[in-house]
Amino acid sequence: MTFDSDTYNSYLTVNLTTIKENIEKIRKGIGENTSIMAVLKGNAYGMGLVPIADYLANECDIDAFACAHVHEAALLRKSGIDCEIFIMGGVPFHNIPVVVSLNIMTPAYSREYLTLLNSEAALQKKIVRVHIKVETGLNRIGVKPGIELDELCVFLKDLQNIEVCGAYTHFAESEAVDKAFTYFQLEQFKQGLNQIRHHGFSLPFIHAFNTAAVSWMRDTDITHIRIAGLIFGFDPCLAPVNGLDLVEVLEWNAFVTHVKTINPGETVGYNRAFIANSPTKVATISAGYGDGYARHLAAFLDAEVIVNGKRSKIIATCMDQMLIDVTGIAVKEGEIATLIGRNGDEYISVFELQRKMGQTYLAVASIIAERVKRIYKR
Repeated sequence: MTFDSDTYNSYLTVNLTTIKENIEKIRKGIGENTSIMAVLKGNAYGMGLVPIADYLANECDIDAFACAHVHEAALLRKSGIDCEIFIMGGVPFHNIPVVVSLNIMTPAYSREYLTLLNSEAALQKKIVRVHIKVETGLNRIGVKPGIELDELCVFLKDLQNIEVCGAYTHFAESEAVDKAFTYFQLEQFKQGLNQIRHHGFSLPFIHAFNTAAVSWMRDTDITHIRIAGLIFGFDPCLAPVNGLDLVEVLEWNAFVTHVKTINPGETVGYNRAFIANSPTKVATISAGYGDGYARHLAAFLDAEVIVNGKRSKIIATCMDQMLIDVTGIAVKEGEIATLIGRNGDEYISVFELQRKMGQTYLAVASIIAERVKRIYKR
């Protein structure tokens, strides 16, 4: 018996077959001349970094990944992933030796970073590859088209152990109904591409379209789309809504561990979070904010779970458990309580929780804790 895998309080089910079907729909939508760069940051948005990468590489023909941290890329290399890996954000300098040794592509925008990267590559007798980050409006990292970009290109030509193999930008609001600013960013990016090409750099990696842009935007310069949410059925674009007809792959279930009825005036939870006005049937379930279910969502935002096909309001929460009002619902200990997904005829989407939290779907999925067991089904 493997105790670590057989003991858990809640579990996340990821439908791999649905992931593959989503990818087929995405490929049909973008056309055969554009490739997918799968973004697997934040533990693959809570789905499990290594298992998801392994499935995408070996069964979905994905040959390029993007991460946020060098640590994530190193985990992929350690697991045997030999695909192209690109780090999208700024790299702290102490990570540079690992970047070089593991053949990881990183952004080019900082002269200090590039100088250190070139020196380390020379020390290891290797050539490292970079993608120039063109700043078009997000103002996070990068250089702007014009003088800044020209100066960076000239600087890069003198670095003997660095190869420029790509260019990219990042859209600020591609999910918005008004597409004007995104088109402006694309125009700025294409100006940057022309400058980079003018300096003689060949660019097999050109990427700008993030998850929200893929369902509505096309451009012949783009070689790769850079997506994560779409793979898992999460399309945040407000118009069109789910234009590629994708299906969410994630379900999160816990268990009912206690059921009782409290009297009027009795309270539930820390700080007496709930006060009963009438006889109230209360169930305890085996997940809390320590598992990644946002505390303010459970405590203040009228969030619900589904038990026996019926919605039940969360009335109190703590680190490892939540309490729900199951008055009028036939429920017994050991039954499933669904936090995300389908239970009977009811369904709780990641986007329902996003709306209640006032954040993004990423804030819902990516913070689900490691102690929540991941189950991969086909």
